[in-house]
Amino acid sequence: MSPAPFVSGLQVESFSFPPTVKPPGSTKTLFLGGAGARGLEIQGQFIKFTAIGIYLEDIAIPSLAVKWKGKTASELTDSIDFFRDVVSGPFDKFIRVTMIKPLTGHQYSEKVTENCVAYWKSVGMYTDAESNAVEKFIEVFKDETFPPGASILFTQSPFGSLTIGFSKDESIPEEGNAVIENKPLSEAVLESIIGKHGVSPEAKQSLAERVSDLLKDVGAEKVDGDTNLVNKFIVEKVEVESFSFPPSVKPPGSTKTLFLGGAGSRGLEIQGQFIKFTAIGVYLEDSTVPSLAVKWKGKTADELTDSVEFFRDIITGPFEKFIQVTMIKPLTGQQYSEKVTENCVAYWKSVGIYTESEAKAVEKFIEVFEDETFPPGASILFTQTPHGSLTIGFSKDGSIPEVGNAVIENRPLSEAVLESIIGKHGVSPEAKRNLAERVSKLLEKF
Repeated sequence: MSPAPFVSGLQVESFSFPPTVKPPGSTKTLFLGGAGARGLEIQGQFIKFTAIGIYLEDIAIPSLAVKWKGKTASELTDSIDFFRDVVSGPFDKFIRVTMIKPLTGHQYSEKVTENCVAYWKSVGMYTDAESNAVEKFIEVFKDETFPPGASILFTQSPFGSLTIGFSKDESIPEEGNAVIENKPLSEAVLESIIGKHGVSPEAKQSLAERVSDLLKDVGAEKVDGDTNLVNKFIVEKVEVESFSFPPSVKPPGSTKTLFLGGAGSRGLEIQGQFIKFTAIGVYLEDSTVPSLAVKWKGKTADELTDSVEFFRDIITGPFEKFIQVTMIKPLTGQQYSEKVTENCVAYWKSVGIYTESEAKAVEKFIEVFEDETFPPGASILFTQTPHGSLTIGFSKDGSIPEVGNAVIENRPLSEAVLESIIGKHGVSPEAKRNLAERVSKLLEKF
């Protein structure tokens, strides 16, 4: 674990936020990232209603340093992406909302969920799972009242668990009052405070200033996202059957050169014989290594291979990925797209995230492939951005085109392509194993 940053406490009105806290339902001690008031301009006077403190797990600093080290407080304050990386980052967060003016639980929960539901509906991600989470959220608050000095406490895990607690003074209870397992709702609570339309510009400014100062103390050798790993660590090519995956490529639709994370084949056992159908190479942006090192440095290749979370951190990580799927046996575009989307839709429906947005993305995906055929040696190419853009390209030989054939803006679909290969039920155990071995070695040297 990273050493705890040395930070001071903060005073907001008459309320004090200590430098560190152990949140309800957590075994960890988090540090104070920033604090500020929430208020409204009423008849020419700014009235403050709540004081808000935002606490972060220690690994937040090296994790954010990969992308944000060297940025000024003003640059961080003005960056929507910075606050999104805090909201969605792979570390615990804790939010304490202390009342300056009295408030009922009904008033608070209705306002929070009203904004959440409006946003989710606007982007087509309001599903049964979110509806159920909102109902539970409102239920937790319905009988509560919060006089001045009382606090609402939110403990958020990076995997979507939201623990809700209450305090009538400045004490922090060990356990929460309720836990809601819904990542969109969990992230929405913090997003509503420090996101694009966050209700506390004061807390955002404080968080940006304090994190900017903490990032200055992170060693440059630990966060060099621009280091060319091919040169620094000698990333080698990988041969799969008769196909060679080079150490680095510049993917279609990208300005970056990515290194080869790992490669392997996909096949099936047919009448007692293992038949290989495709060779798959997975490429990663250089900043992948420092990003993964925060959590996975020191783990063996076996430990990484056996960890579902490790591969999830690659799939959802804040860096570009590129996947080359090269045919060993011939395949039609229709066969490929139908199999991929069939698995995606089945999974999305099982977890309640299949919305109109995903349905349209699937239709476009199938359309892109419908007239394509892939003889042996031909490749399907996927370039994925961390914000959900999926560029699809094709190659009839070993070359990589500069531009893709289509772009689909849908994060669940983009992530599902790589998930289908290296996820929990990934179709290429060989590629997973190779990726774990090579990344483990890179982390040793980092």
